[in-house]
Amino acid sequence: MNILIATDLDNGGQMHALYCALNKYTTHIAKLITFKETYLEYETDLVDPSLNQVKGLVEWADFYILGEMLKPRMHTQPILDSMTLSNSIIRAGGSLARQAPAVYVQGKFAQIMKTGAYHDWTIARQLGVMGATVNMYEFSEWPEEIKPGVGKPIRIVFSGTALKKKSEHSGTYMEAWKELSTVYSSDKVEFITISGLSWQESLKIKSTCNICFDQLKIGAYANSAIEGMYYHMPTFCLVSGWCKTIHPDVPVIPYTSLDDIVNATCKMIDEPEKLKKIGDAGHRYVMDIHDAENAIKRWESLIEFVTQLR
Repeated sequence: MNILIATDLDNGGQMHALYCALNKYTTHIAKLITFKETYLEYETDLVDPSLNQVKGLVEWADFYILGEMLKPRMHTQPILDSMTLSNSIIRAGGSLARQAPAVYVQGKFAQIMKTGAYHDWTIARQLGVMGATVNMYEFSEWPEEIKPGVGKPIRIVFSGTALKKKSEHSGTYMEAWKELSTVYSSDKVEFITISGLSWQESLKIKSTCNICFDQLKIGAYANSAIEGMYYHMPTFCLVSGWCKTIHPDVPVIPYTSLDDIVNATCKMIDEPEKLKKIGDAGHRYVMDIHDAENAIKRWESLIEFVTQLR
């Protein structure tokens, strides 16, 4: 089957990962359009093609997957016009779907299958039935893991977007950060913030860190937590009861109180074997669940199911 993937902004690089996995691990042939690029510099197949190019791809395609709801404009309209209940999936994940869920459930798109955030109650509760796909990555292409040597500081990393830095979102991590800095000297613990860097640059930094702080409000783990776990980091991240019904075994540390976060972090700093045990569990988990060769099987099943809808 010829599958055209189209996205405005590639949330977490997931459409490029899907494009690669469909071509590498299935019999489908996929092509990817990205209409806009961001500072994160995710890879893509074709950037903002002409209207004639889009029309040609629509004629070629048997099936459509949107990275999020495309904004209707001249170059995207042929794709939007060709989508039906039995030939389309819309990925609805991240802040776009959370902030504007109504866009995904209007008109003919109301009944089209959604996926991408089934584990995230803040999105799933507003969009109805969703397919249970997961974020995927070709981990073999990620930067090599290089941890600090013996005697070097333990590196605690926080990918601090503007939202995460707000006190109501992940401010407790920042409070923990301040408290830990009074307990440990800079030659014992180093605090690393990541903001405004490309995705590959952020991965290179995370590959050298030991503990990851993610988020404390949404209740669903995503890119940053997966990256932390892949690099053998104990990863602090709130997961809701809803998220645990889909991912009951995700080995993140869901503490929300300042004392619990500080105490747990101190134990891992002072007991390297504990840090290693939790970090290894996280790595195994993401390889089982989020490695592209495994995760693409969910997409294959969902595509097959959708083609049978009438």
